Amino acid sequence: MRGALPVARRILLTLRGDRRTLALVLFVPGFIVYLLSEVFPRPEPVAPVLLGVFVFLLTYILTAIGFLRERTAGTLERVLVSPASRVGVVVGYVLGFGVLATLQSLVLLASGVYFLDVGFEHGVALFFLIELLGAFTALGTGIFLSLFAQNEFQVLQFMPTVMAPQIILGGTFVPVESMPTYLEWAARLMPVTYLLDGMRYVVLDVGEAGDLWLSIGALAAFTALAVVVSWAVVRRAG
Repeated sequence: MRGALPVARRILLTLRGDRRTLALVLFVPGFIVYLLSEVFPRPEPVAPVLLGVFVFLLTYILTAIGFLRERTAGTLERVLVSPASRVGVVVGYVLGFGVLATLQSLVLLASGVYFLDVGFEHGVALFFLIELLGAFTALGTGIFLSLFAQNEFQVLQFMPTVMAPQIILGGTFVPVESMPTYLEWAARLMPVTYLLDGMRYVVLDVGEAGDLWLSIGALAAFTALAVVVSWAVVRRAG
């Protein structure tokens, strides 16, 4: 864990002067939700899906591009030869990007309440927990995929191949249970499925309490896997 806090602090200080990143975190989510509120005459039924998809996509873009810049600028190499331990480096990156992901999740939550009139059948705290677990899963995905990109355009190219199938199969358009068996099994291996299931239960009271805890457990497992994958990525990058 040695060096985790200095790494996280440096990331936050670096991104503080990046206006594009700050706009992506603080303003873009609210603007997107506002536009959706103007398009949908009754946004409440689709609000959980919209918020879940956007927190996942925006966190992925934020983290993947941010970590790619760390690599291409040579910052990651300098951090790896510093006194910080490899575990500390990973925890630092997760903490640094995690703070931004948390802020972005809060902005989406506030925008959903203000623009979409989202109510919470099972409490706002439980909703935020599920939203945050989904964001941290996307964070690990972004760090992992950024290892295979050489520029920001290539980061975006992963969206049709990796992110789009999760959104299509995760219950955004049709219930997972109504899909062919082979697609349903594939959907059950994707974090977006559990993110949307959990949000529907908390916001609309769709499903049962057991489904909620399954969603929380699955997202927690995906989050833990994301941290392990991030550690492996940092080791390989070094």
